[in-house]
Amino acid sequence: MAVIRPAITVAAKFTAHPIPNLNPSKISAVTQSDATRSNEIRSLATNTLMETSLTKAELPLLDVNFCGECLPLDQDDVVDRWKHVFTLFKSHATDMGNLRQKADTFFPIIDPILEKYDIPKDFRYVPLAESGLRAKAVSRAGAAGYWQLMPGTARALGLRVGGRNDERFNVHKATDAACRYLRKLYDQLGSWSLVAAAYNAGPGLMKNQLKRSAHRDYYRMQLPRETRYYLYRVLLYKEVMSRPDDYSSFLSPAPQTAYLPLWQTQLRQAA
Repeated sequence: MAVIRPAITVAAKFTAHPIPNLNPSKISAVTQSDATRSNEIRSLATNTLMETSLTKAELPLLDVNFCGECLPLDQDDVVDRWKHVFTLFKSHATDMGNLRQKADTFFPIIDPILEKYDIPKDFRYVPLAESGLRAKAVSRAGAAGYWQLMPGTARALGLRVGGRNDERFNVHKATDAACRYLRKLYDQLGSWSLVAAAYNAGPGLMKNQLKRSAHRDYYRMQLPRETRYYLYRVLLYKEVMSRPDDYSSFLSPAPQTAYLPLWQTQLRQAA
């Protein structure tokens, strides 16, 4: 409404209260000038809205699966979580080049170990979600290394923990221990998505959840917030690492428009 108000106001004044002794050609000129300015403002506003809509790219909802288990994008809450993790990641997308370089070194080391224990290749993205491939990463809870193994879990898997020889920081030994743990979880839970959730929350929580639930669907379970989003984070890394071009329009920084400041200035002047 604001963009057309000046022309309407001027026309109303000339109709209701004609100004005496004013040359009709001047009236026409004033009205035309004001209408032209209004049209320019309206055009600028339209261009701005068009450019703004183009810069707000929607997240493409592609077929996504974790170890063959499809992400159920027909469920609204699943779509909301998927968009949420991508939106949070957007500000870190510029770090992907560095992360990809680390992965090019890391994956050839861990892939044969995953294969040795018959762990699906999608679990190669768990360390990205856990540690960002930072070799010396340590959480506030005490989890450490690429796989963020807790001290008790690491010791139970035969790793030395603490001191100068904390084997959680040894990529080969930590990956071997993590794979043995993942295989044990799968033997107990029978679903790779539940295995990923148990890796985050612990097998005890997942077993209790399964006792209370009538289904075995990770995406429908009432889980702690971190665990509820955990698999989405792992899948995000799988997607942006394996097919980055499909998400480039959403993750690319939005270009600045040259029209917006001028449009705002014109609207303020016309108000």
